[in-house]
Amino acid sequence: MNLPPFKQIGKYKVEGLISRGGMSLLYLASNPDNQEPIIIKVLLPKYLSEQDVVDRFLNEAHVISLANHPNIVRLIDSGRWEGGLFIAMEFVKGSSLSKIFQHQPYTLKRAMDVLLQVSYALSHLHAHGIVHGDLKPENILINDLGQVKVIDFGIAKLLTEEQHSFPARFVGTPIYMSPELGLERQNLSFQSDIFSLGIIAYELAIGKISHGRIALSLAPKGLQKLLQKALQPRPSDRYKNMCDFIADLSDYIKSGDLEKDKQGSDQFLEVFEKLEAIQNSLFASKSPIWHGITLDTARFETMGLNALYVEVFEHDEDKKRIIVAESPKKGPEGLIGICMLKAIASTLVHDESFFSKLLELIKNSPFTEDIRIACITVNSKEKSFDYIHNGYGKTFRKNNAFVFISSDCTIDDIEITSAEAILQKARLKAEETKAHPPLVAILIQIS
Repeated sequence: MNLPPFKQIGKYKVEGLISRGGMSLLYLASNPDNQEPIIIKVLLPKYLSEQDVVDRFLNEAHVISLANHPNIVRLIDSGRWEGGLFIAMEFVKGSSLSKIFQHQPYTLKRAMDVLLQVSYALSHLHAHGIVHGDLKPENILINDLGQVKVIDFGIAKLLTEEQHSFPARFVGTPIYMSPELGLERQNLSFQSDIFSLGIIAYELAIGKISHGRIALSLAPKGLQKLLQKALQPRPSDRYKNMCDFIADLSDYIKSGDLEKDKQGSDQFLEVFEKLEAIQNSLFASKSPIWHGITLDTARFETMGLNALYVEVFEHDEDKKRIIVAESPKKGPEGLIGICMLKAIASTLVHDESFFSKLLELIKNSPFTEDIRIACITVNSKEKSFDYIHNGYGKTFRKNNAFVFISSDCTIDDIEITSAEAILQKARLKAEETKAHPPLVAILIQIS
């Protein structure tokens, strides 16, 4: 079914289509109140005549509105518009747990932290009489700060209210579904969620998707008792509530059992986490406060080491310099090159021949010779921008605003909103044109 491209949903400006589901579409949009990116879920028009589907969509918005917790996606708005029904939610910058499993497992300590955050979210939902009903790695997002966000309440159920029957297509995900739900969907309960959480706990502990095959002997010894209780076939034999689950999990985390259960691979993973911390330190995420200049930066969170460098220097009172660089080599080799570049740039930043000298010096090392780099100099007094590069990035200027993205895709029609919204829109355009998707966007405005 081909739909006309939406430019506006309610008061929200649509930036692009993110994904298409069986019954809904997900759009990236910008919030006019603060120019921040948001996600808008729209029910497909063909389902507007099916009351059960409409009820389910409205129920999802209602359920999210009842939940106010840092580990649950936040509702911004919902309602009707000329195209039907929509739900506006916070934009979560990060990856799903399922993608993380595919890329690289967490250390046991980090995995237990993620599990604890999911448990807190589930405890909050249950305290408000809400059963999620479809808890799985795809519905657990980890943002760029390591914070968990539980999403997708499409088949959630309020146990405190009278429920009507829903058609069999709303069955959840079989691998994560508790045994009693295979008999009757109306058996959905808090213990159903706890069973699903038990599967996820097992997968976090072993570092991969189980595909429905559970062997508790493979799980850390100190965690096996918790897993066994959460995964009991009969709901009455599982944890009675999430408080008890969290208590046992917290005891395991605080005890010496977690340290004893660490595998040899944890040492490698801990080293990798330290390298990721170094990578994160190379990106200037906090914008400095400058008189007359507003700087906004955004980075796309990728799996692994992306060898990206962004740093801001004050040349003098009126002139500021932003360095952006990216190595085509990824992993530790690329990270070494970027760290070397940072050291060189720091010694040359006040030199009038900064860029030419920097290019000359990085040619002398195999770690830095192919690094792509751009230098943006902003002069607030003259209200001017100077952009020098070695074939890296695209820029766009409009009035007193300057936009940089680390890609060769066309961005001339992108509105000046926020760096995050610009980055996401540029990535959508890159997908359409088969261009290299950008990892960073920078928005500079002179007042």
